[in-house]
Amino acid sequence: MKLWTLGVIAAIGAGIVGGIWLLNRPSPTTTNQTHTTQQQPTTPNAELLNGANQFAFNLFKIITRPGYEATGRRPTIVPDRSPNRIFSPLGVQFVLTLFLNGAEGKTYDEIAHALGFQHASLEAINQFHLDIQQRLRRWQAESRLVLANSIWINPSSRLHPDFERVGKAFYALEAYRVDFGNPVEAARRINDWAKQKTQGFVPEVVVPDEMECAILAIANALYLQALWAQPFQVLEEPLEFSLESGKVVKVSGMQAELKGVPYVKTELCEIVGLPYRGGDWVCYVVLPRSGLSVEELVSELDAARWEEWLGQMKAQQVQVVMPRFEVKSEYDLIPALKELGIRRAFALGGFPRILADEDAGYIDLFKQVGRVRVDERGTEAAAVTIAVTRSLTPFVVDRPFLFVISDRSSGVILFMGIVRDPSG
Repeated sequence: MKLWTLGVIAAIGAGIVGGIWLLNRPSPTTTNQTHTTQQQPTTPNAELLNGANQFAFNLFKIITRPGYEATGRRPTIVPDRSPNRIFSPLGVQFVLTLFLNGAEGKTYDEIAHALGFQHASLEAINQFHLDIQQRLRRWQAESRLVLANSIWINPSSRLHPDFERVGKAFYALEAYRVDFGNPVEAARRINDWAKQKTQGFVPEVVVPDEMECAILAIANALYLQALWAQPFQVLEEPLEFSLESGKVVKVSGMQAELKGVPYVKTELCEIVGLPYRGGDWVCYVVLPRSGLSVEELVSELDAARWEEWLGQMKAQQVQVVMPRFEVKSEYDLIPALKELGIRRAFALGGFPRILADEDAGYIDLFKQVGRVRVDERGTEAAAVTIAVTRSLTPFVVDRPFLFVISDRSSGVILFMGIVRDPSG
């Protein structure tokens, strides 16, 4: 039997909410075999899955980098700067893919490339996301998963017919009209939607200031409530947990002697898969080797290495001792997405196929609020991802022009000039 006591934990990629499509992938034999007679849905496209997983790790590396928050907006929902993180790359992926369906030109190319979808047709990308949803919604007799998508537009706006068709057919897209001229009411309605879809676990995702002058908003909500296939027991004594600073803190812990669970020890870490009841969902907990920080481990990860490690896992008997924990996080994702090559979407827009009679503007807010709670019974986790567009008034100075430099307070003109040929 392997004794697995956690001193430093990294819940990465497939851990908890992050990369939730991986929770539903085939895994080494476990004690849960209750679903073998049910009809299998279509397996998601392997090439697109690999691209999506690489996007997940790329984004995860950036947002978990020390000091990342300093590059973005101040948090509005989760002000506590905890060192712990919870993140759903799948939520970001769904919101970006919905924008992809309304994009064209370089904006489309940048989003598709960042997601790892640059070699696929839009039809194949949409089918891939439909396949994901169908697989995730299986085996929910003893667990619950909600994946919901919505778009919010002004009362005078209409969705482009093609966008509306694709949204309903592939994403179960819920369309709502909201008056962004009343930002308090707009924020309230979107927060009510988030609260309902996450069973109250994420009751708020935006504040009124973030709704001002909006043209539209696209949101994804992801909620998971699942019981362990093999329950844990609460430790009678506190667990001594070693921080990376060397300090030891005492926390509430739990333990279980797990039979037939996937386990592997690599050159960088140990990984154990904690199965949930009712399906193939697994929480992979990744423990860096002694002397290696979580940050150093994350820097070494990519989709290929993750897939290799999962393929090496064998069913074993493992005694797991780990903390009970709860984590809340909020991310401004625009700096990270820019770093991955998506730039025009946040400056020039390029989404002419979302609305019928007007341009959708540019994305001025792209954020996620997440929360996870893990205890001896199982896991409850949720993330709400939202992107908001605003209008952009084109002003391209591509011909001779006049300029005036003045003092606004007094109205005095200091300089005046003409530029007829900026090259000379």
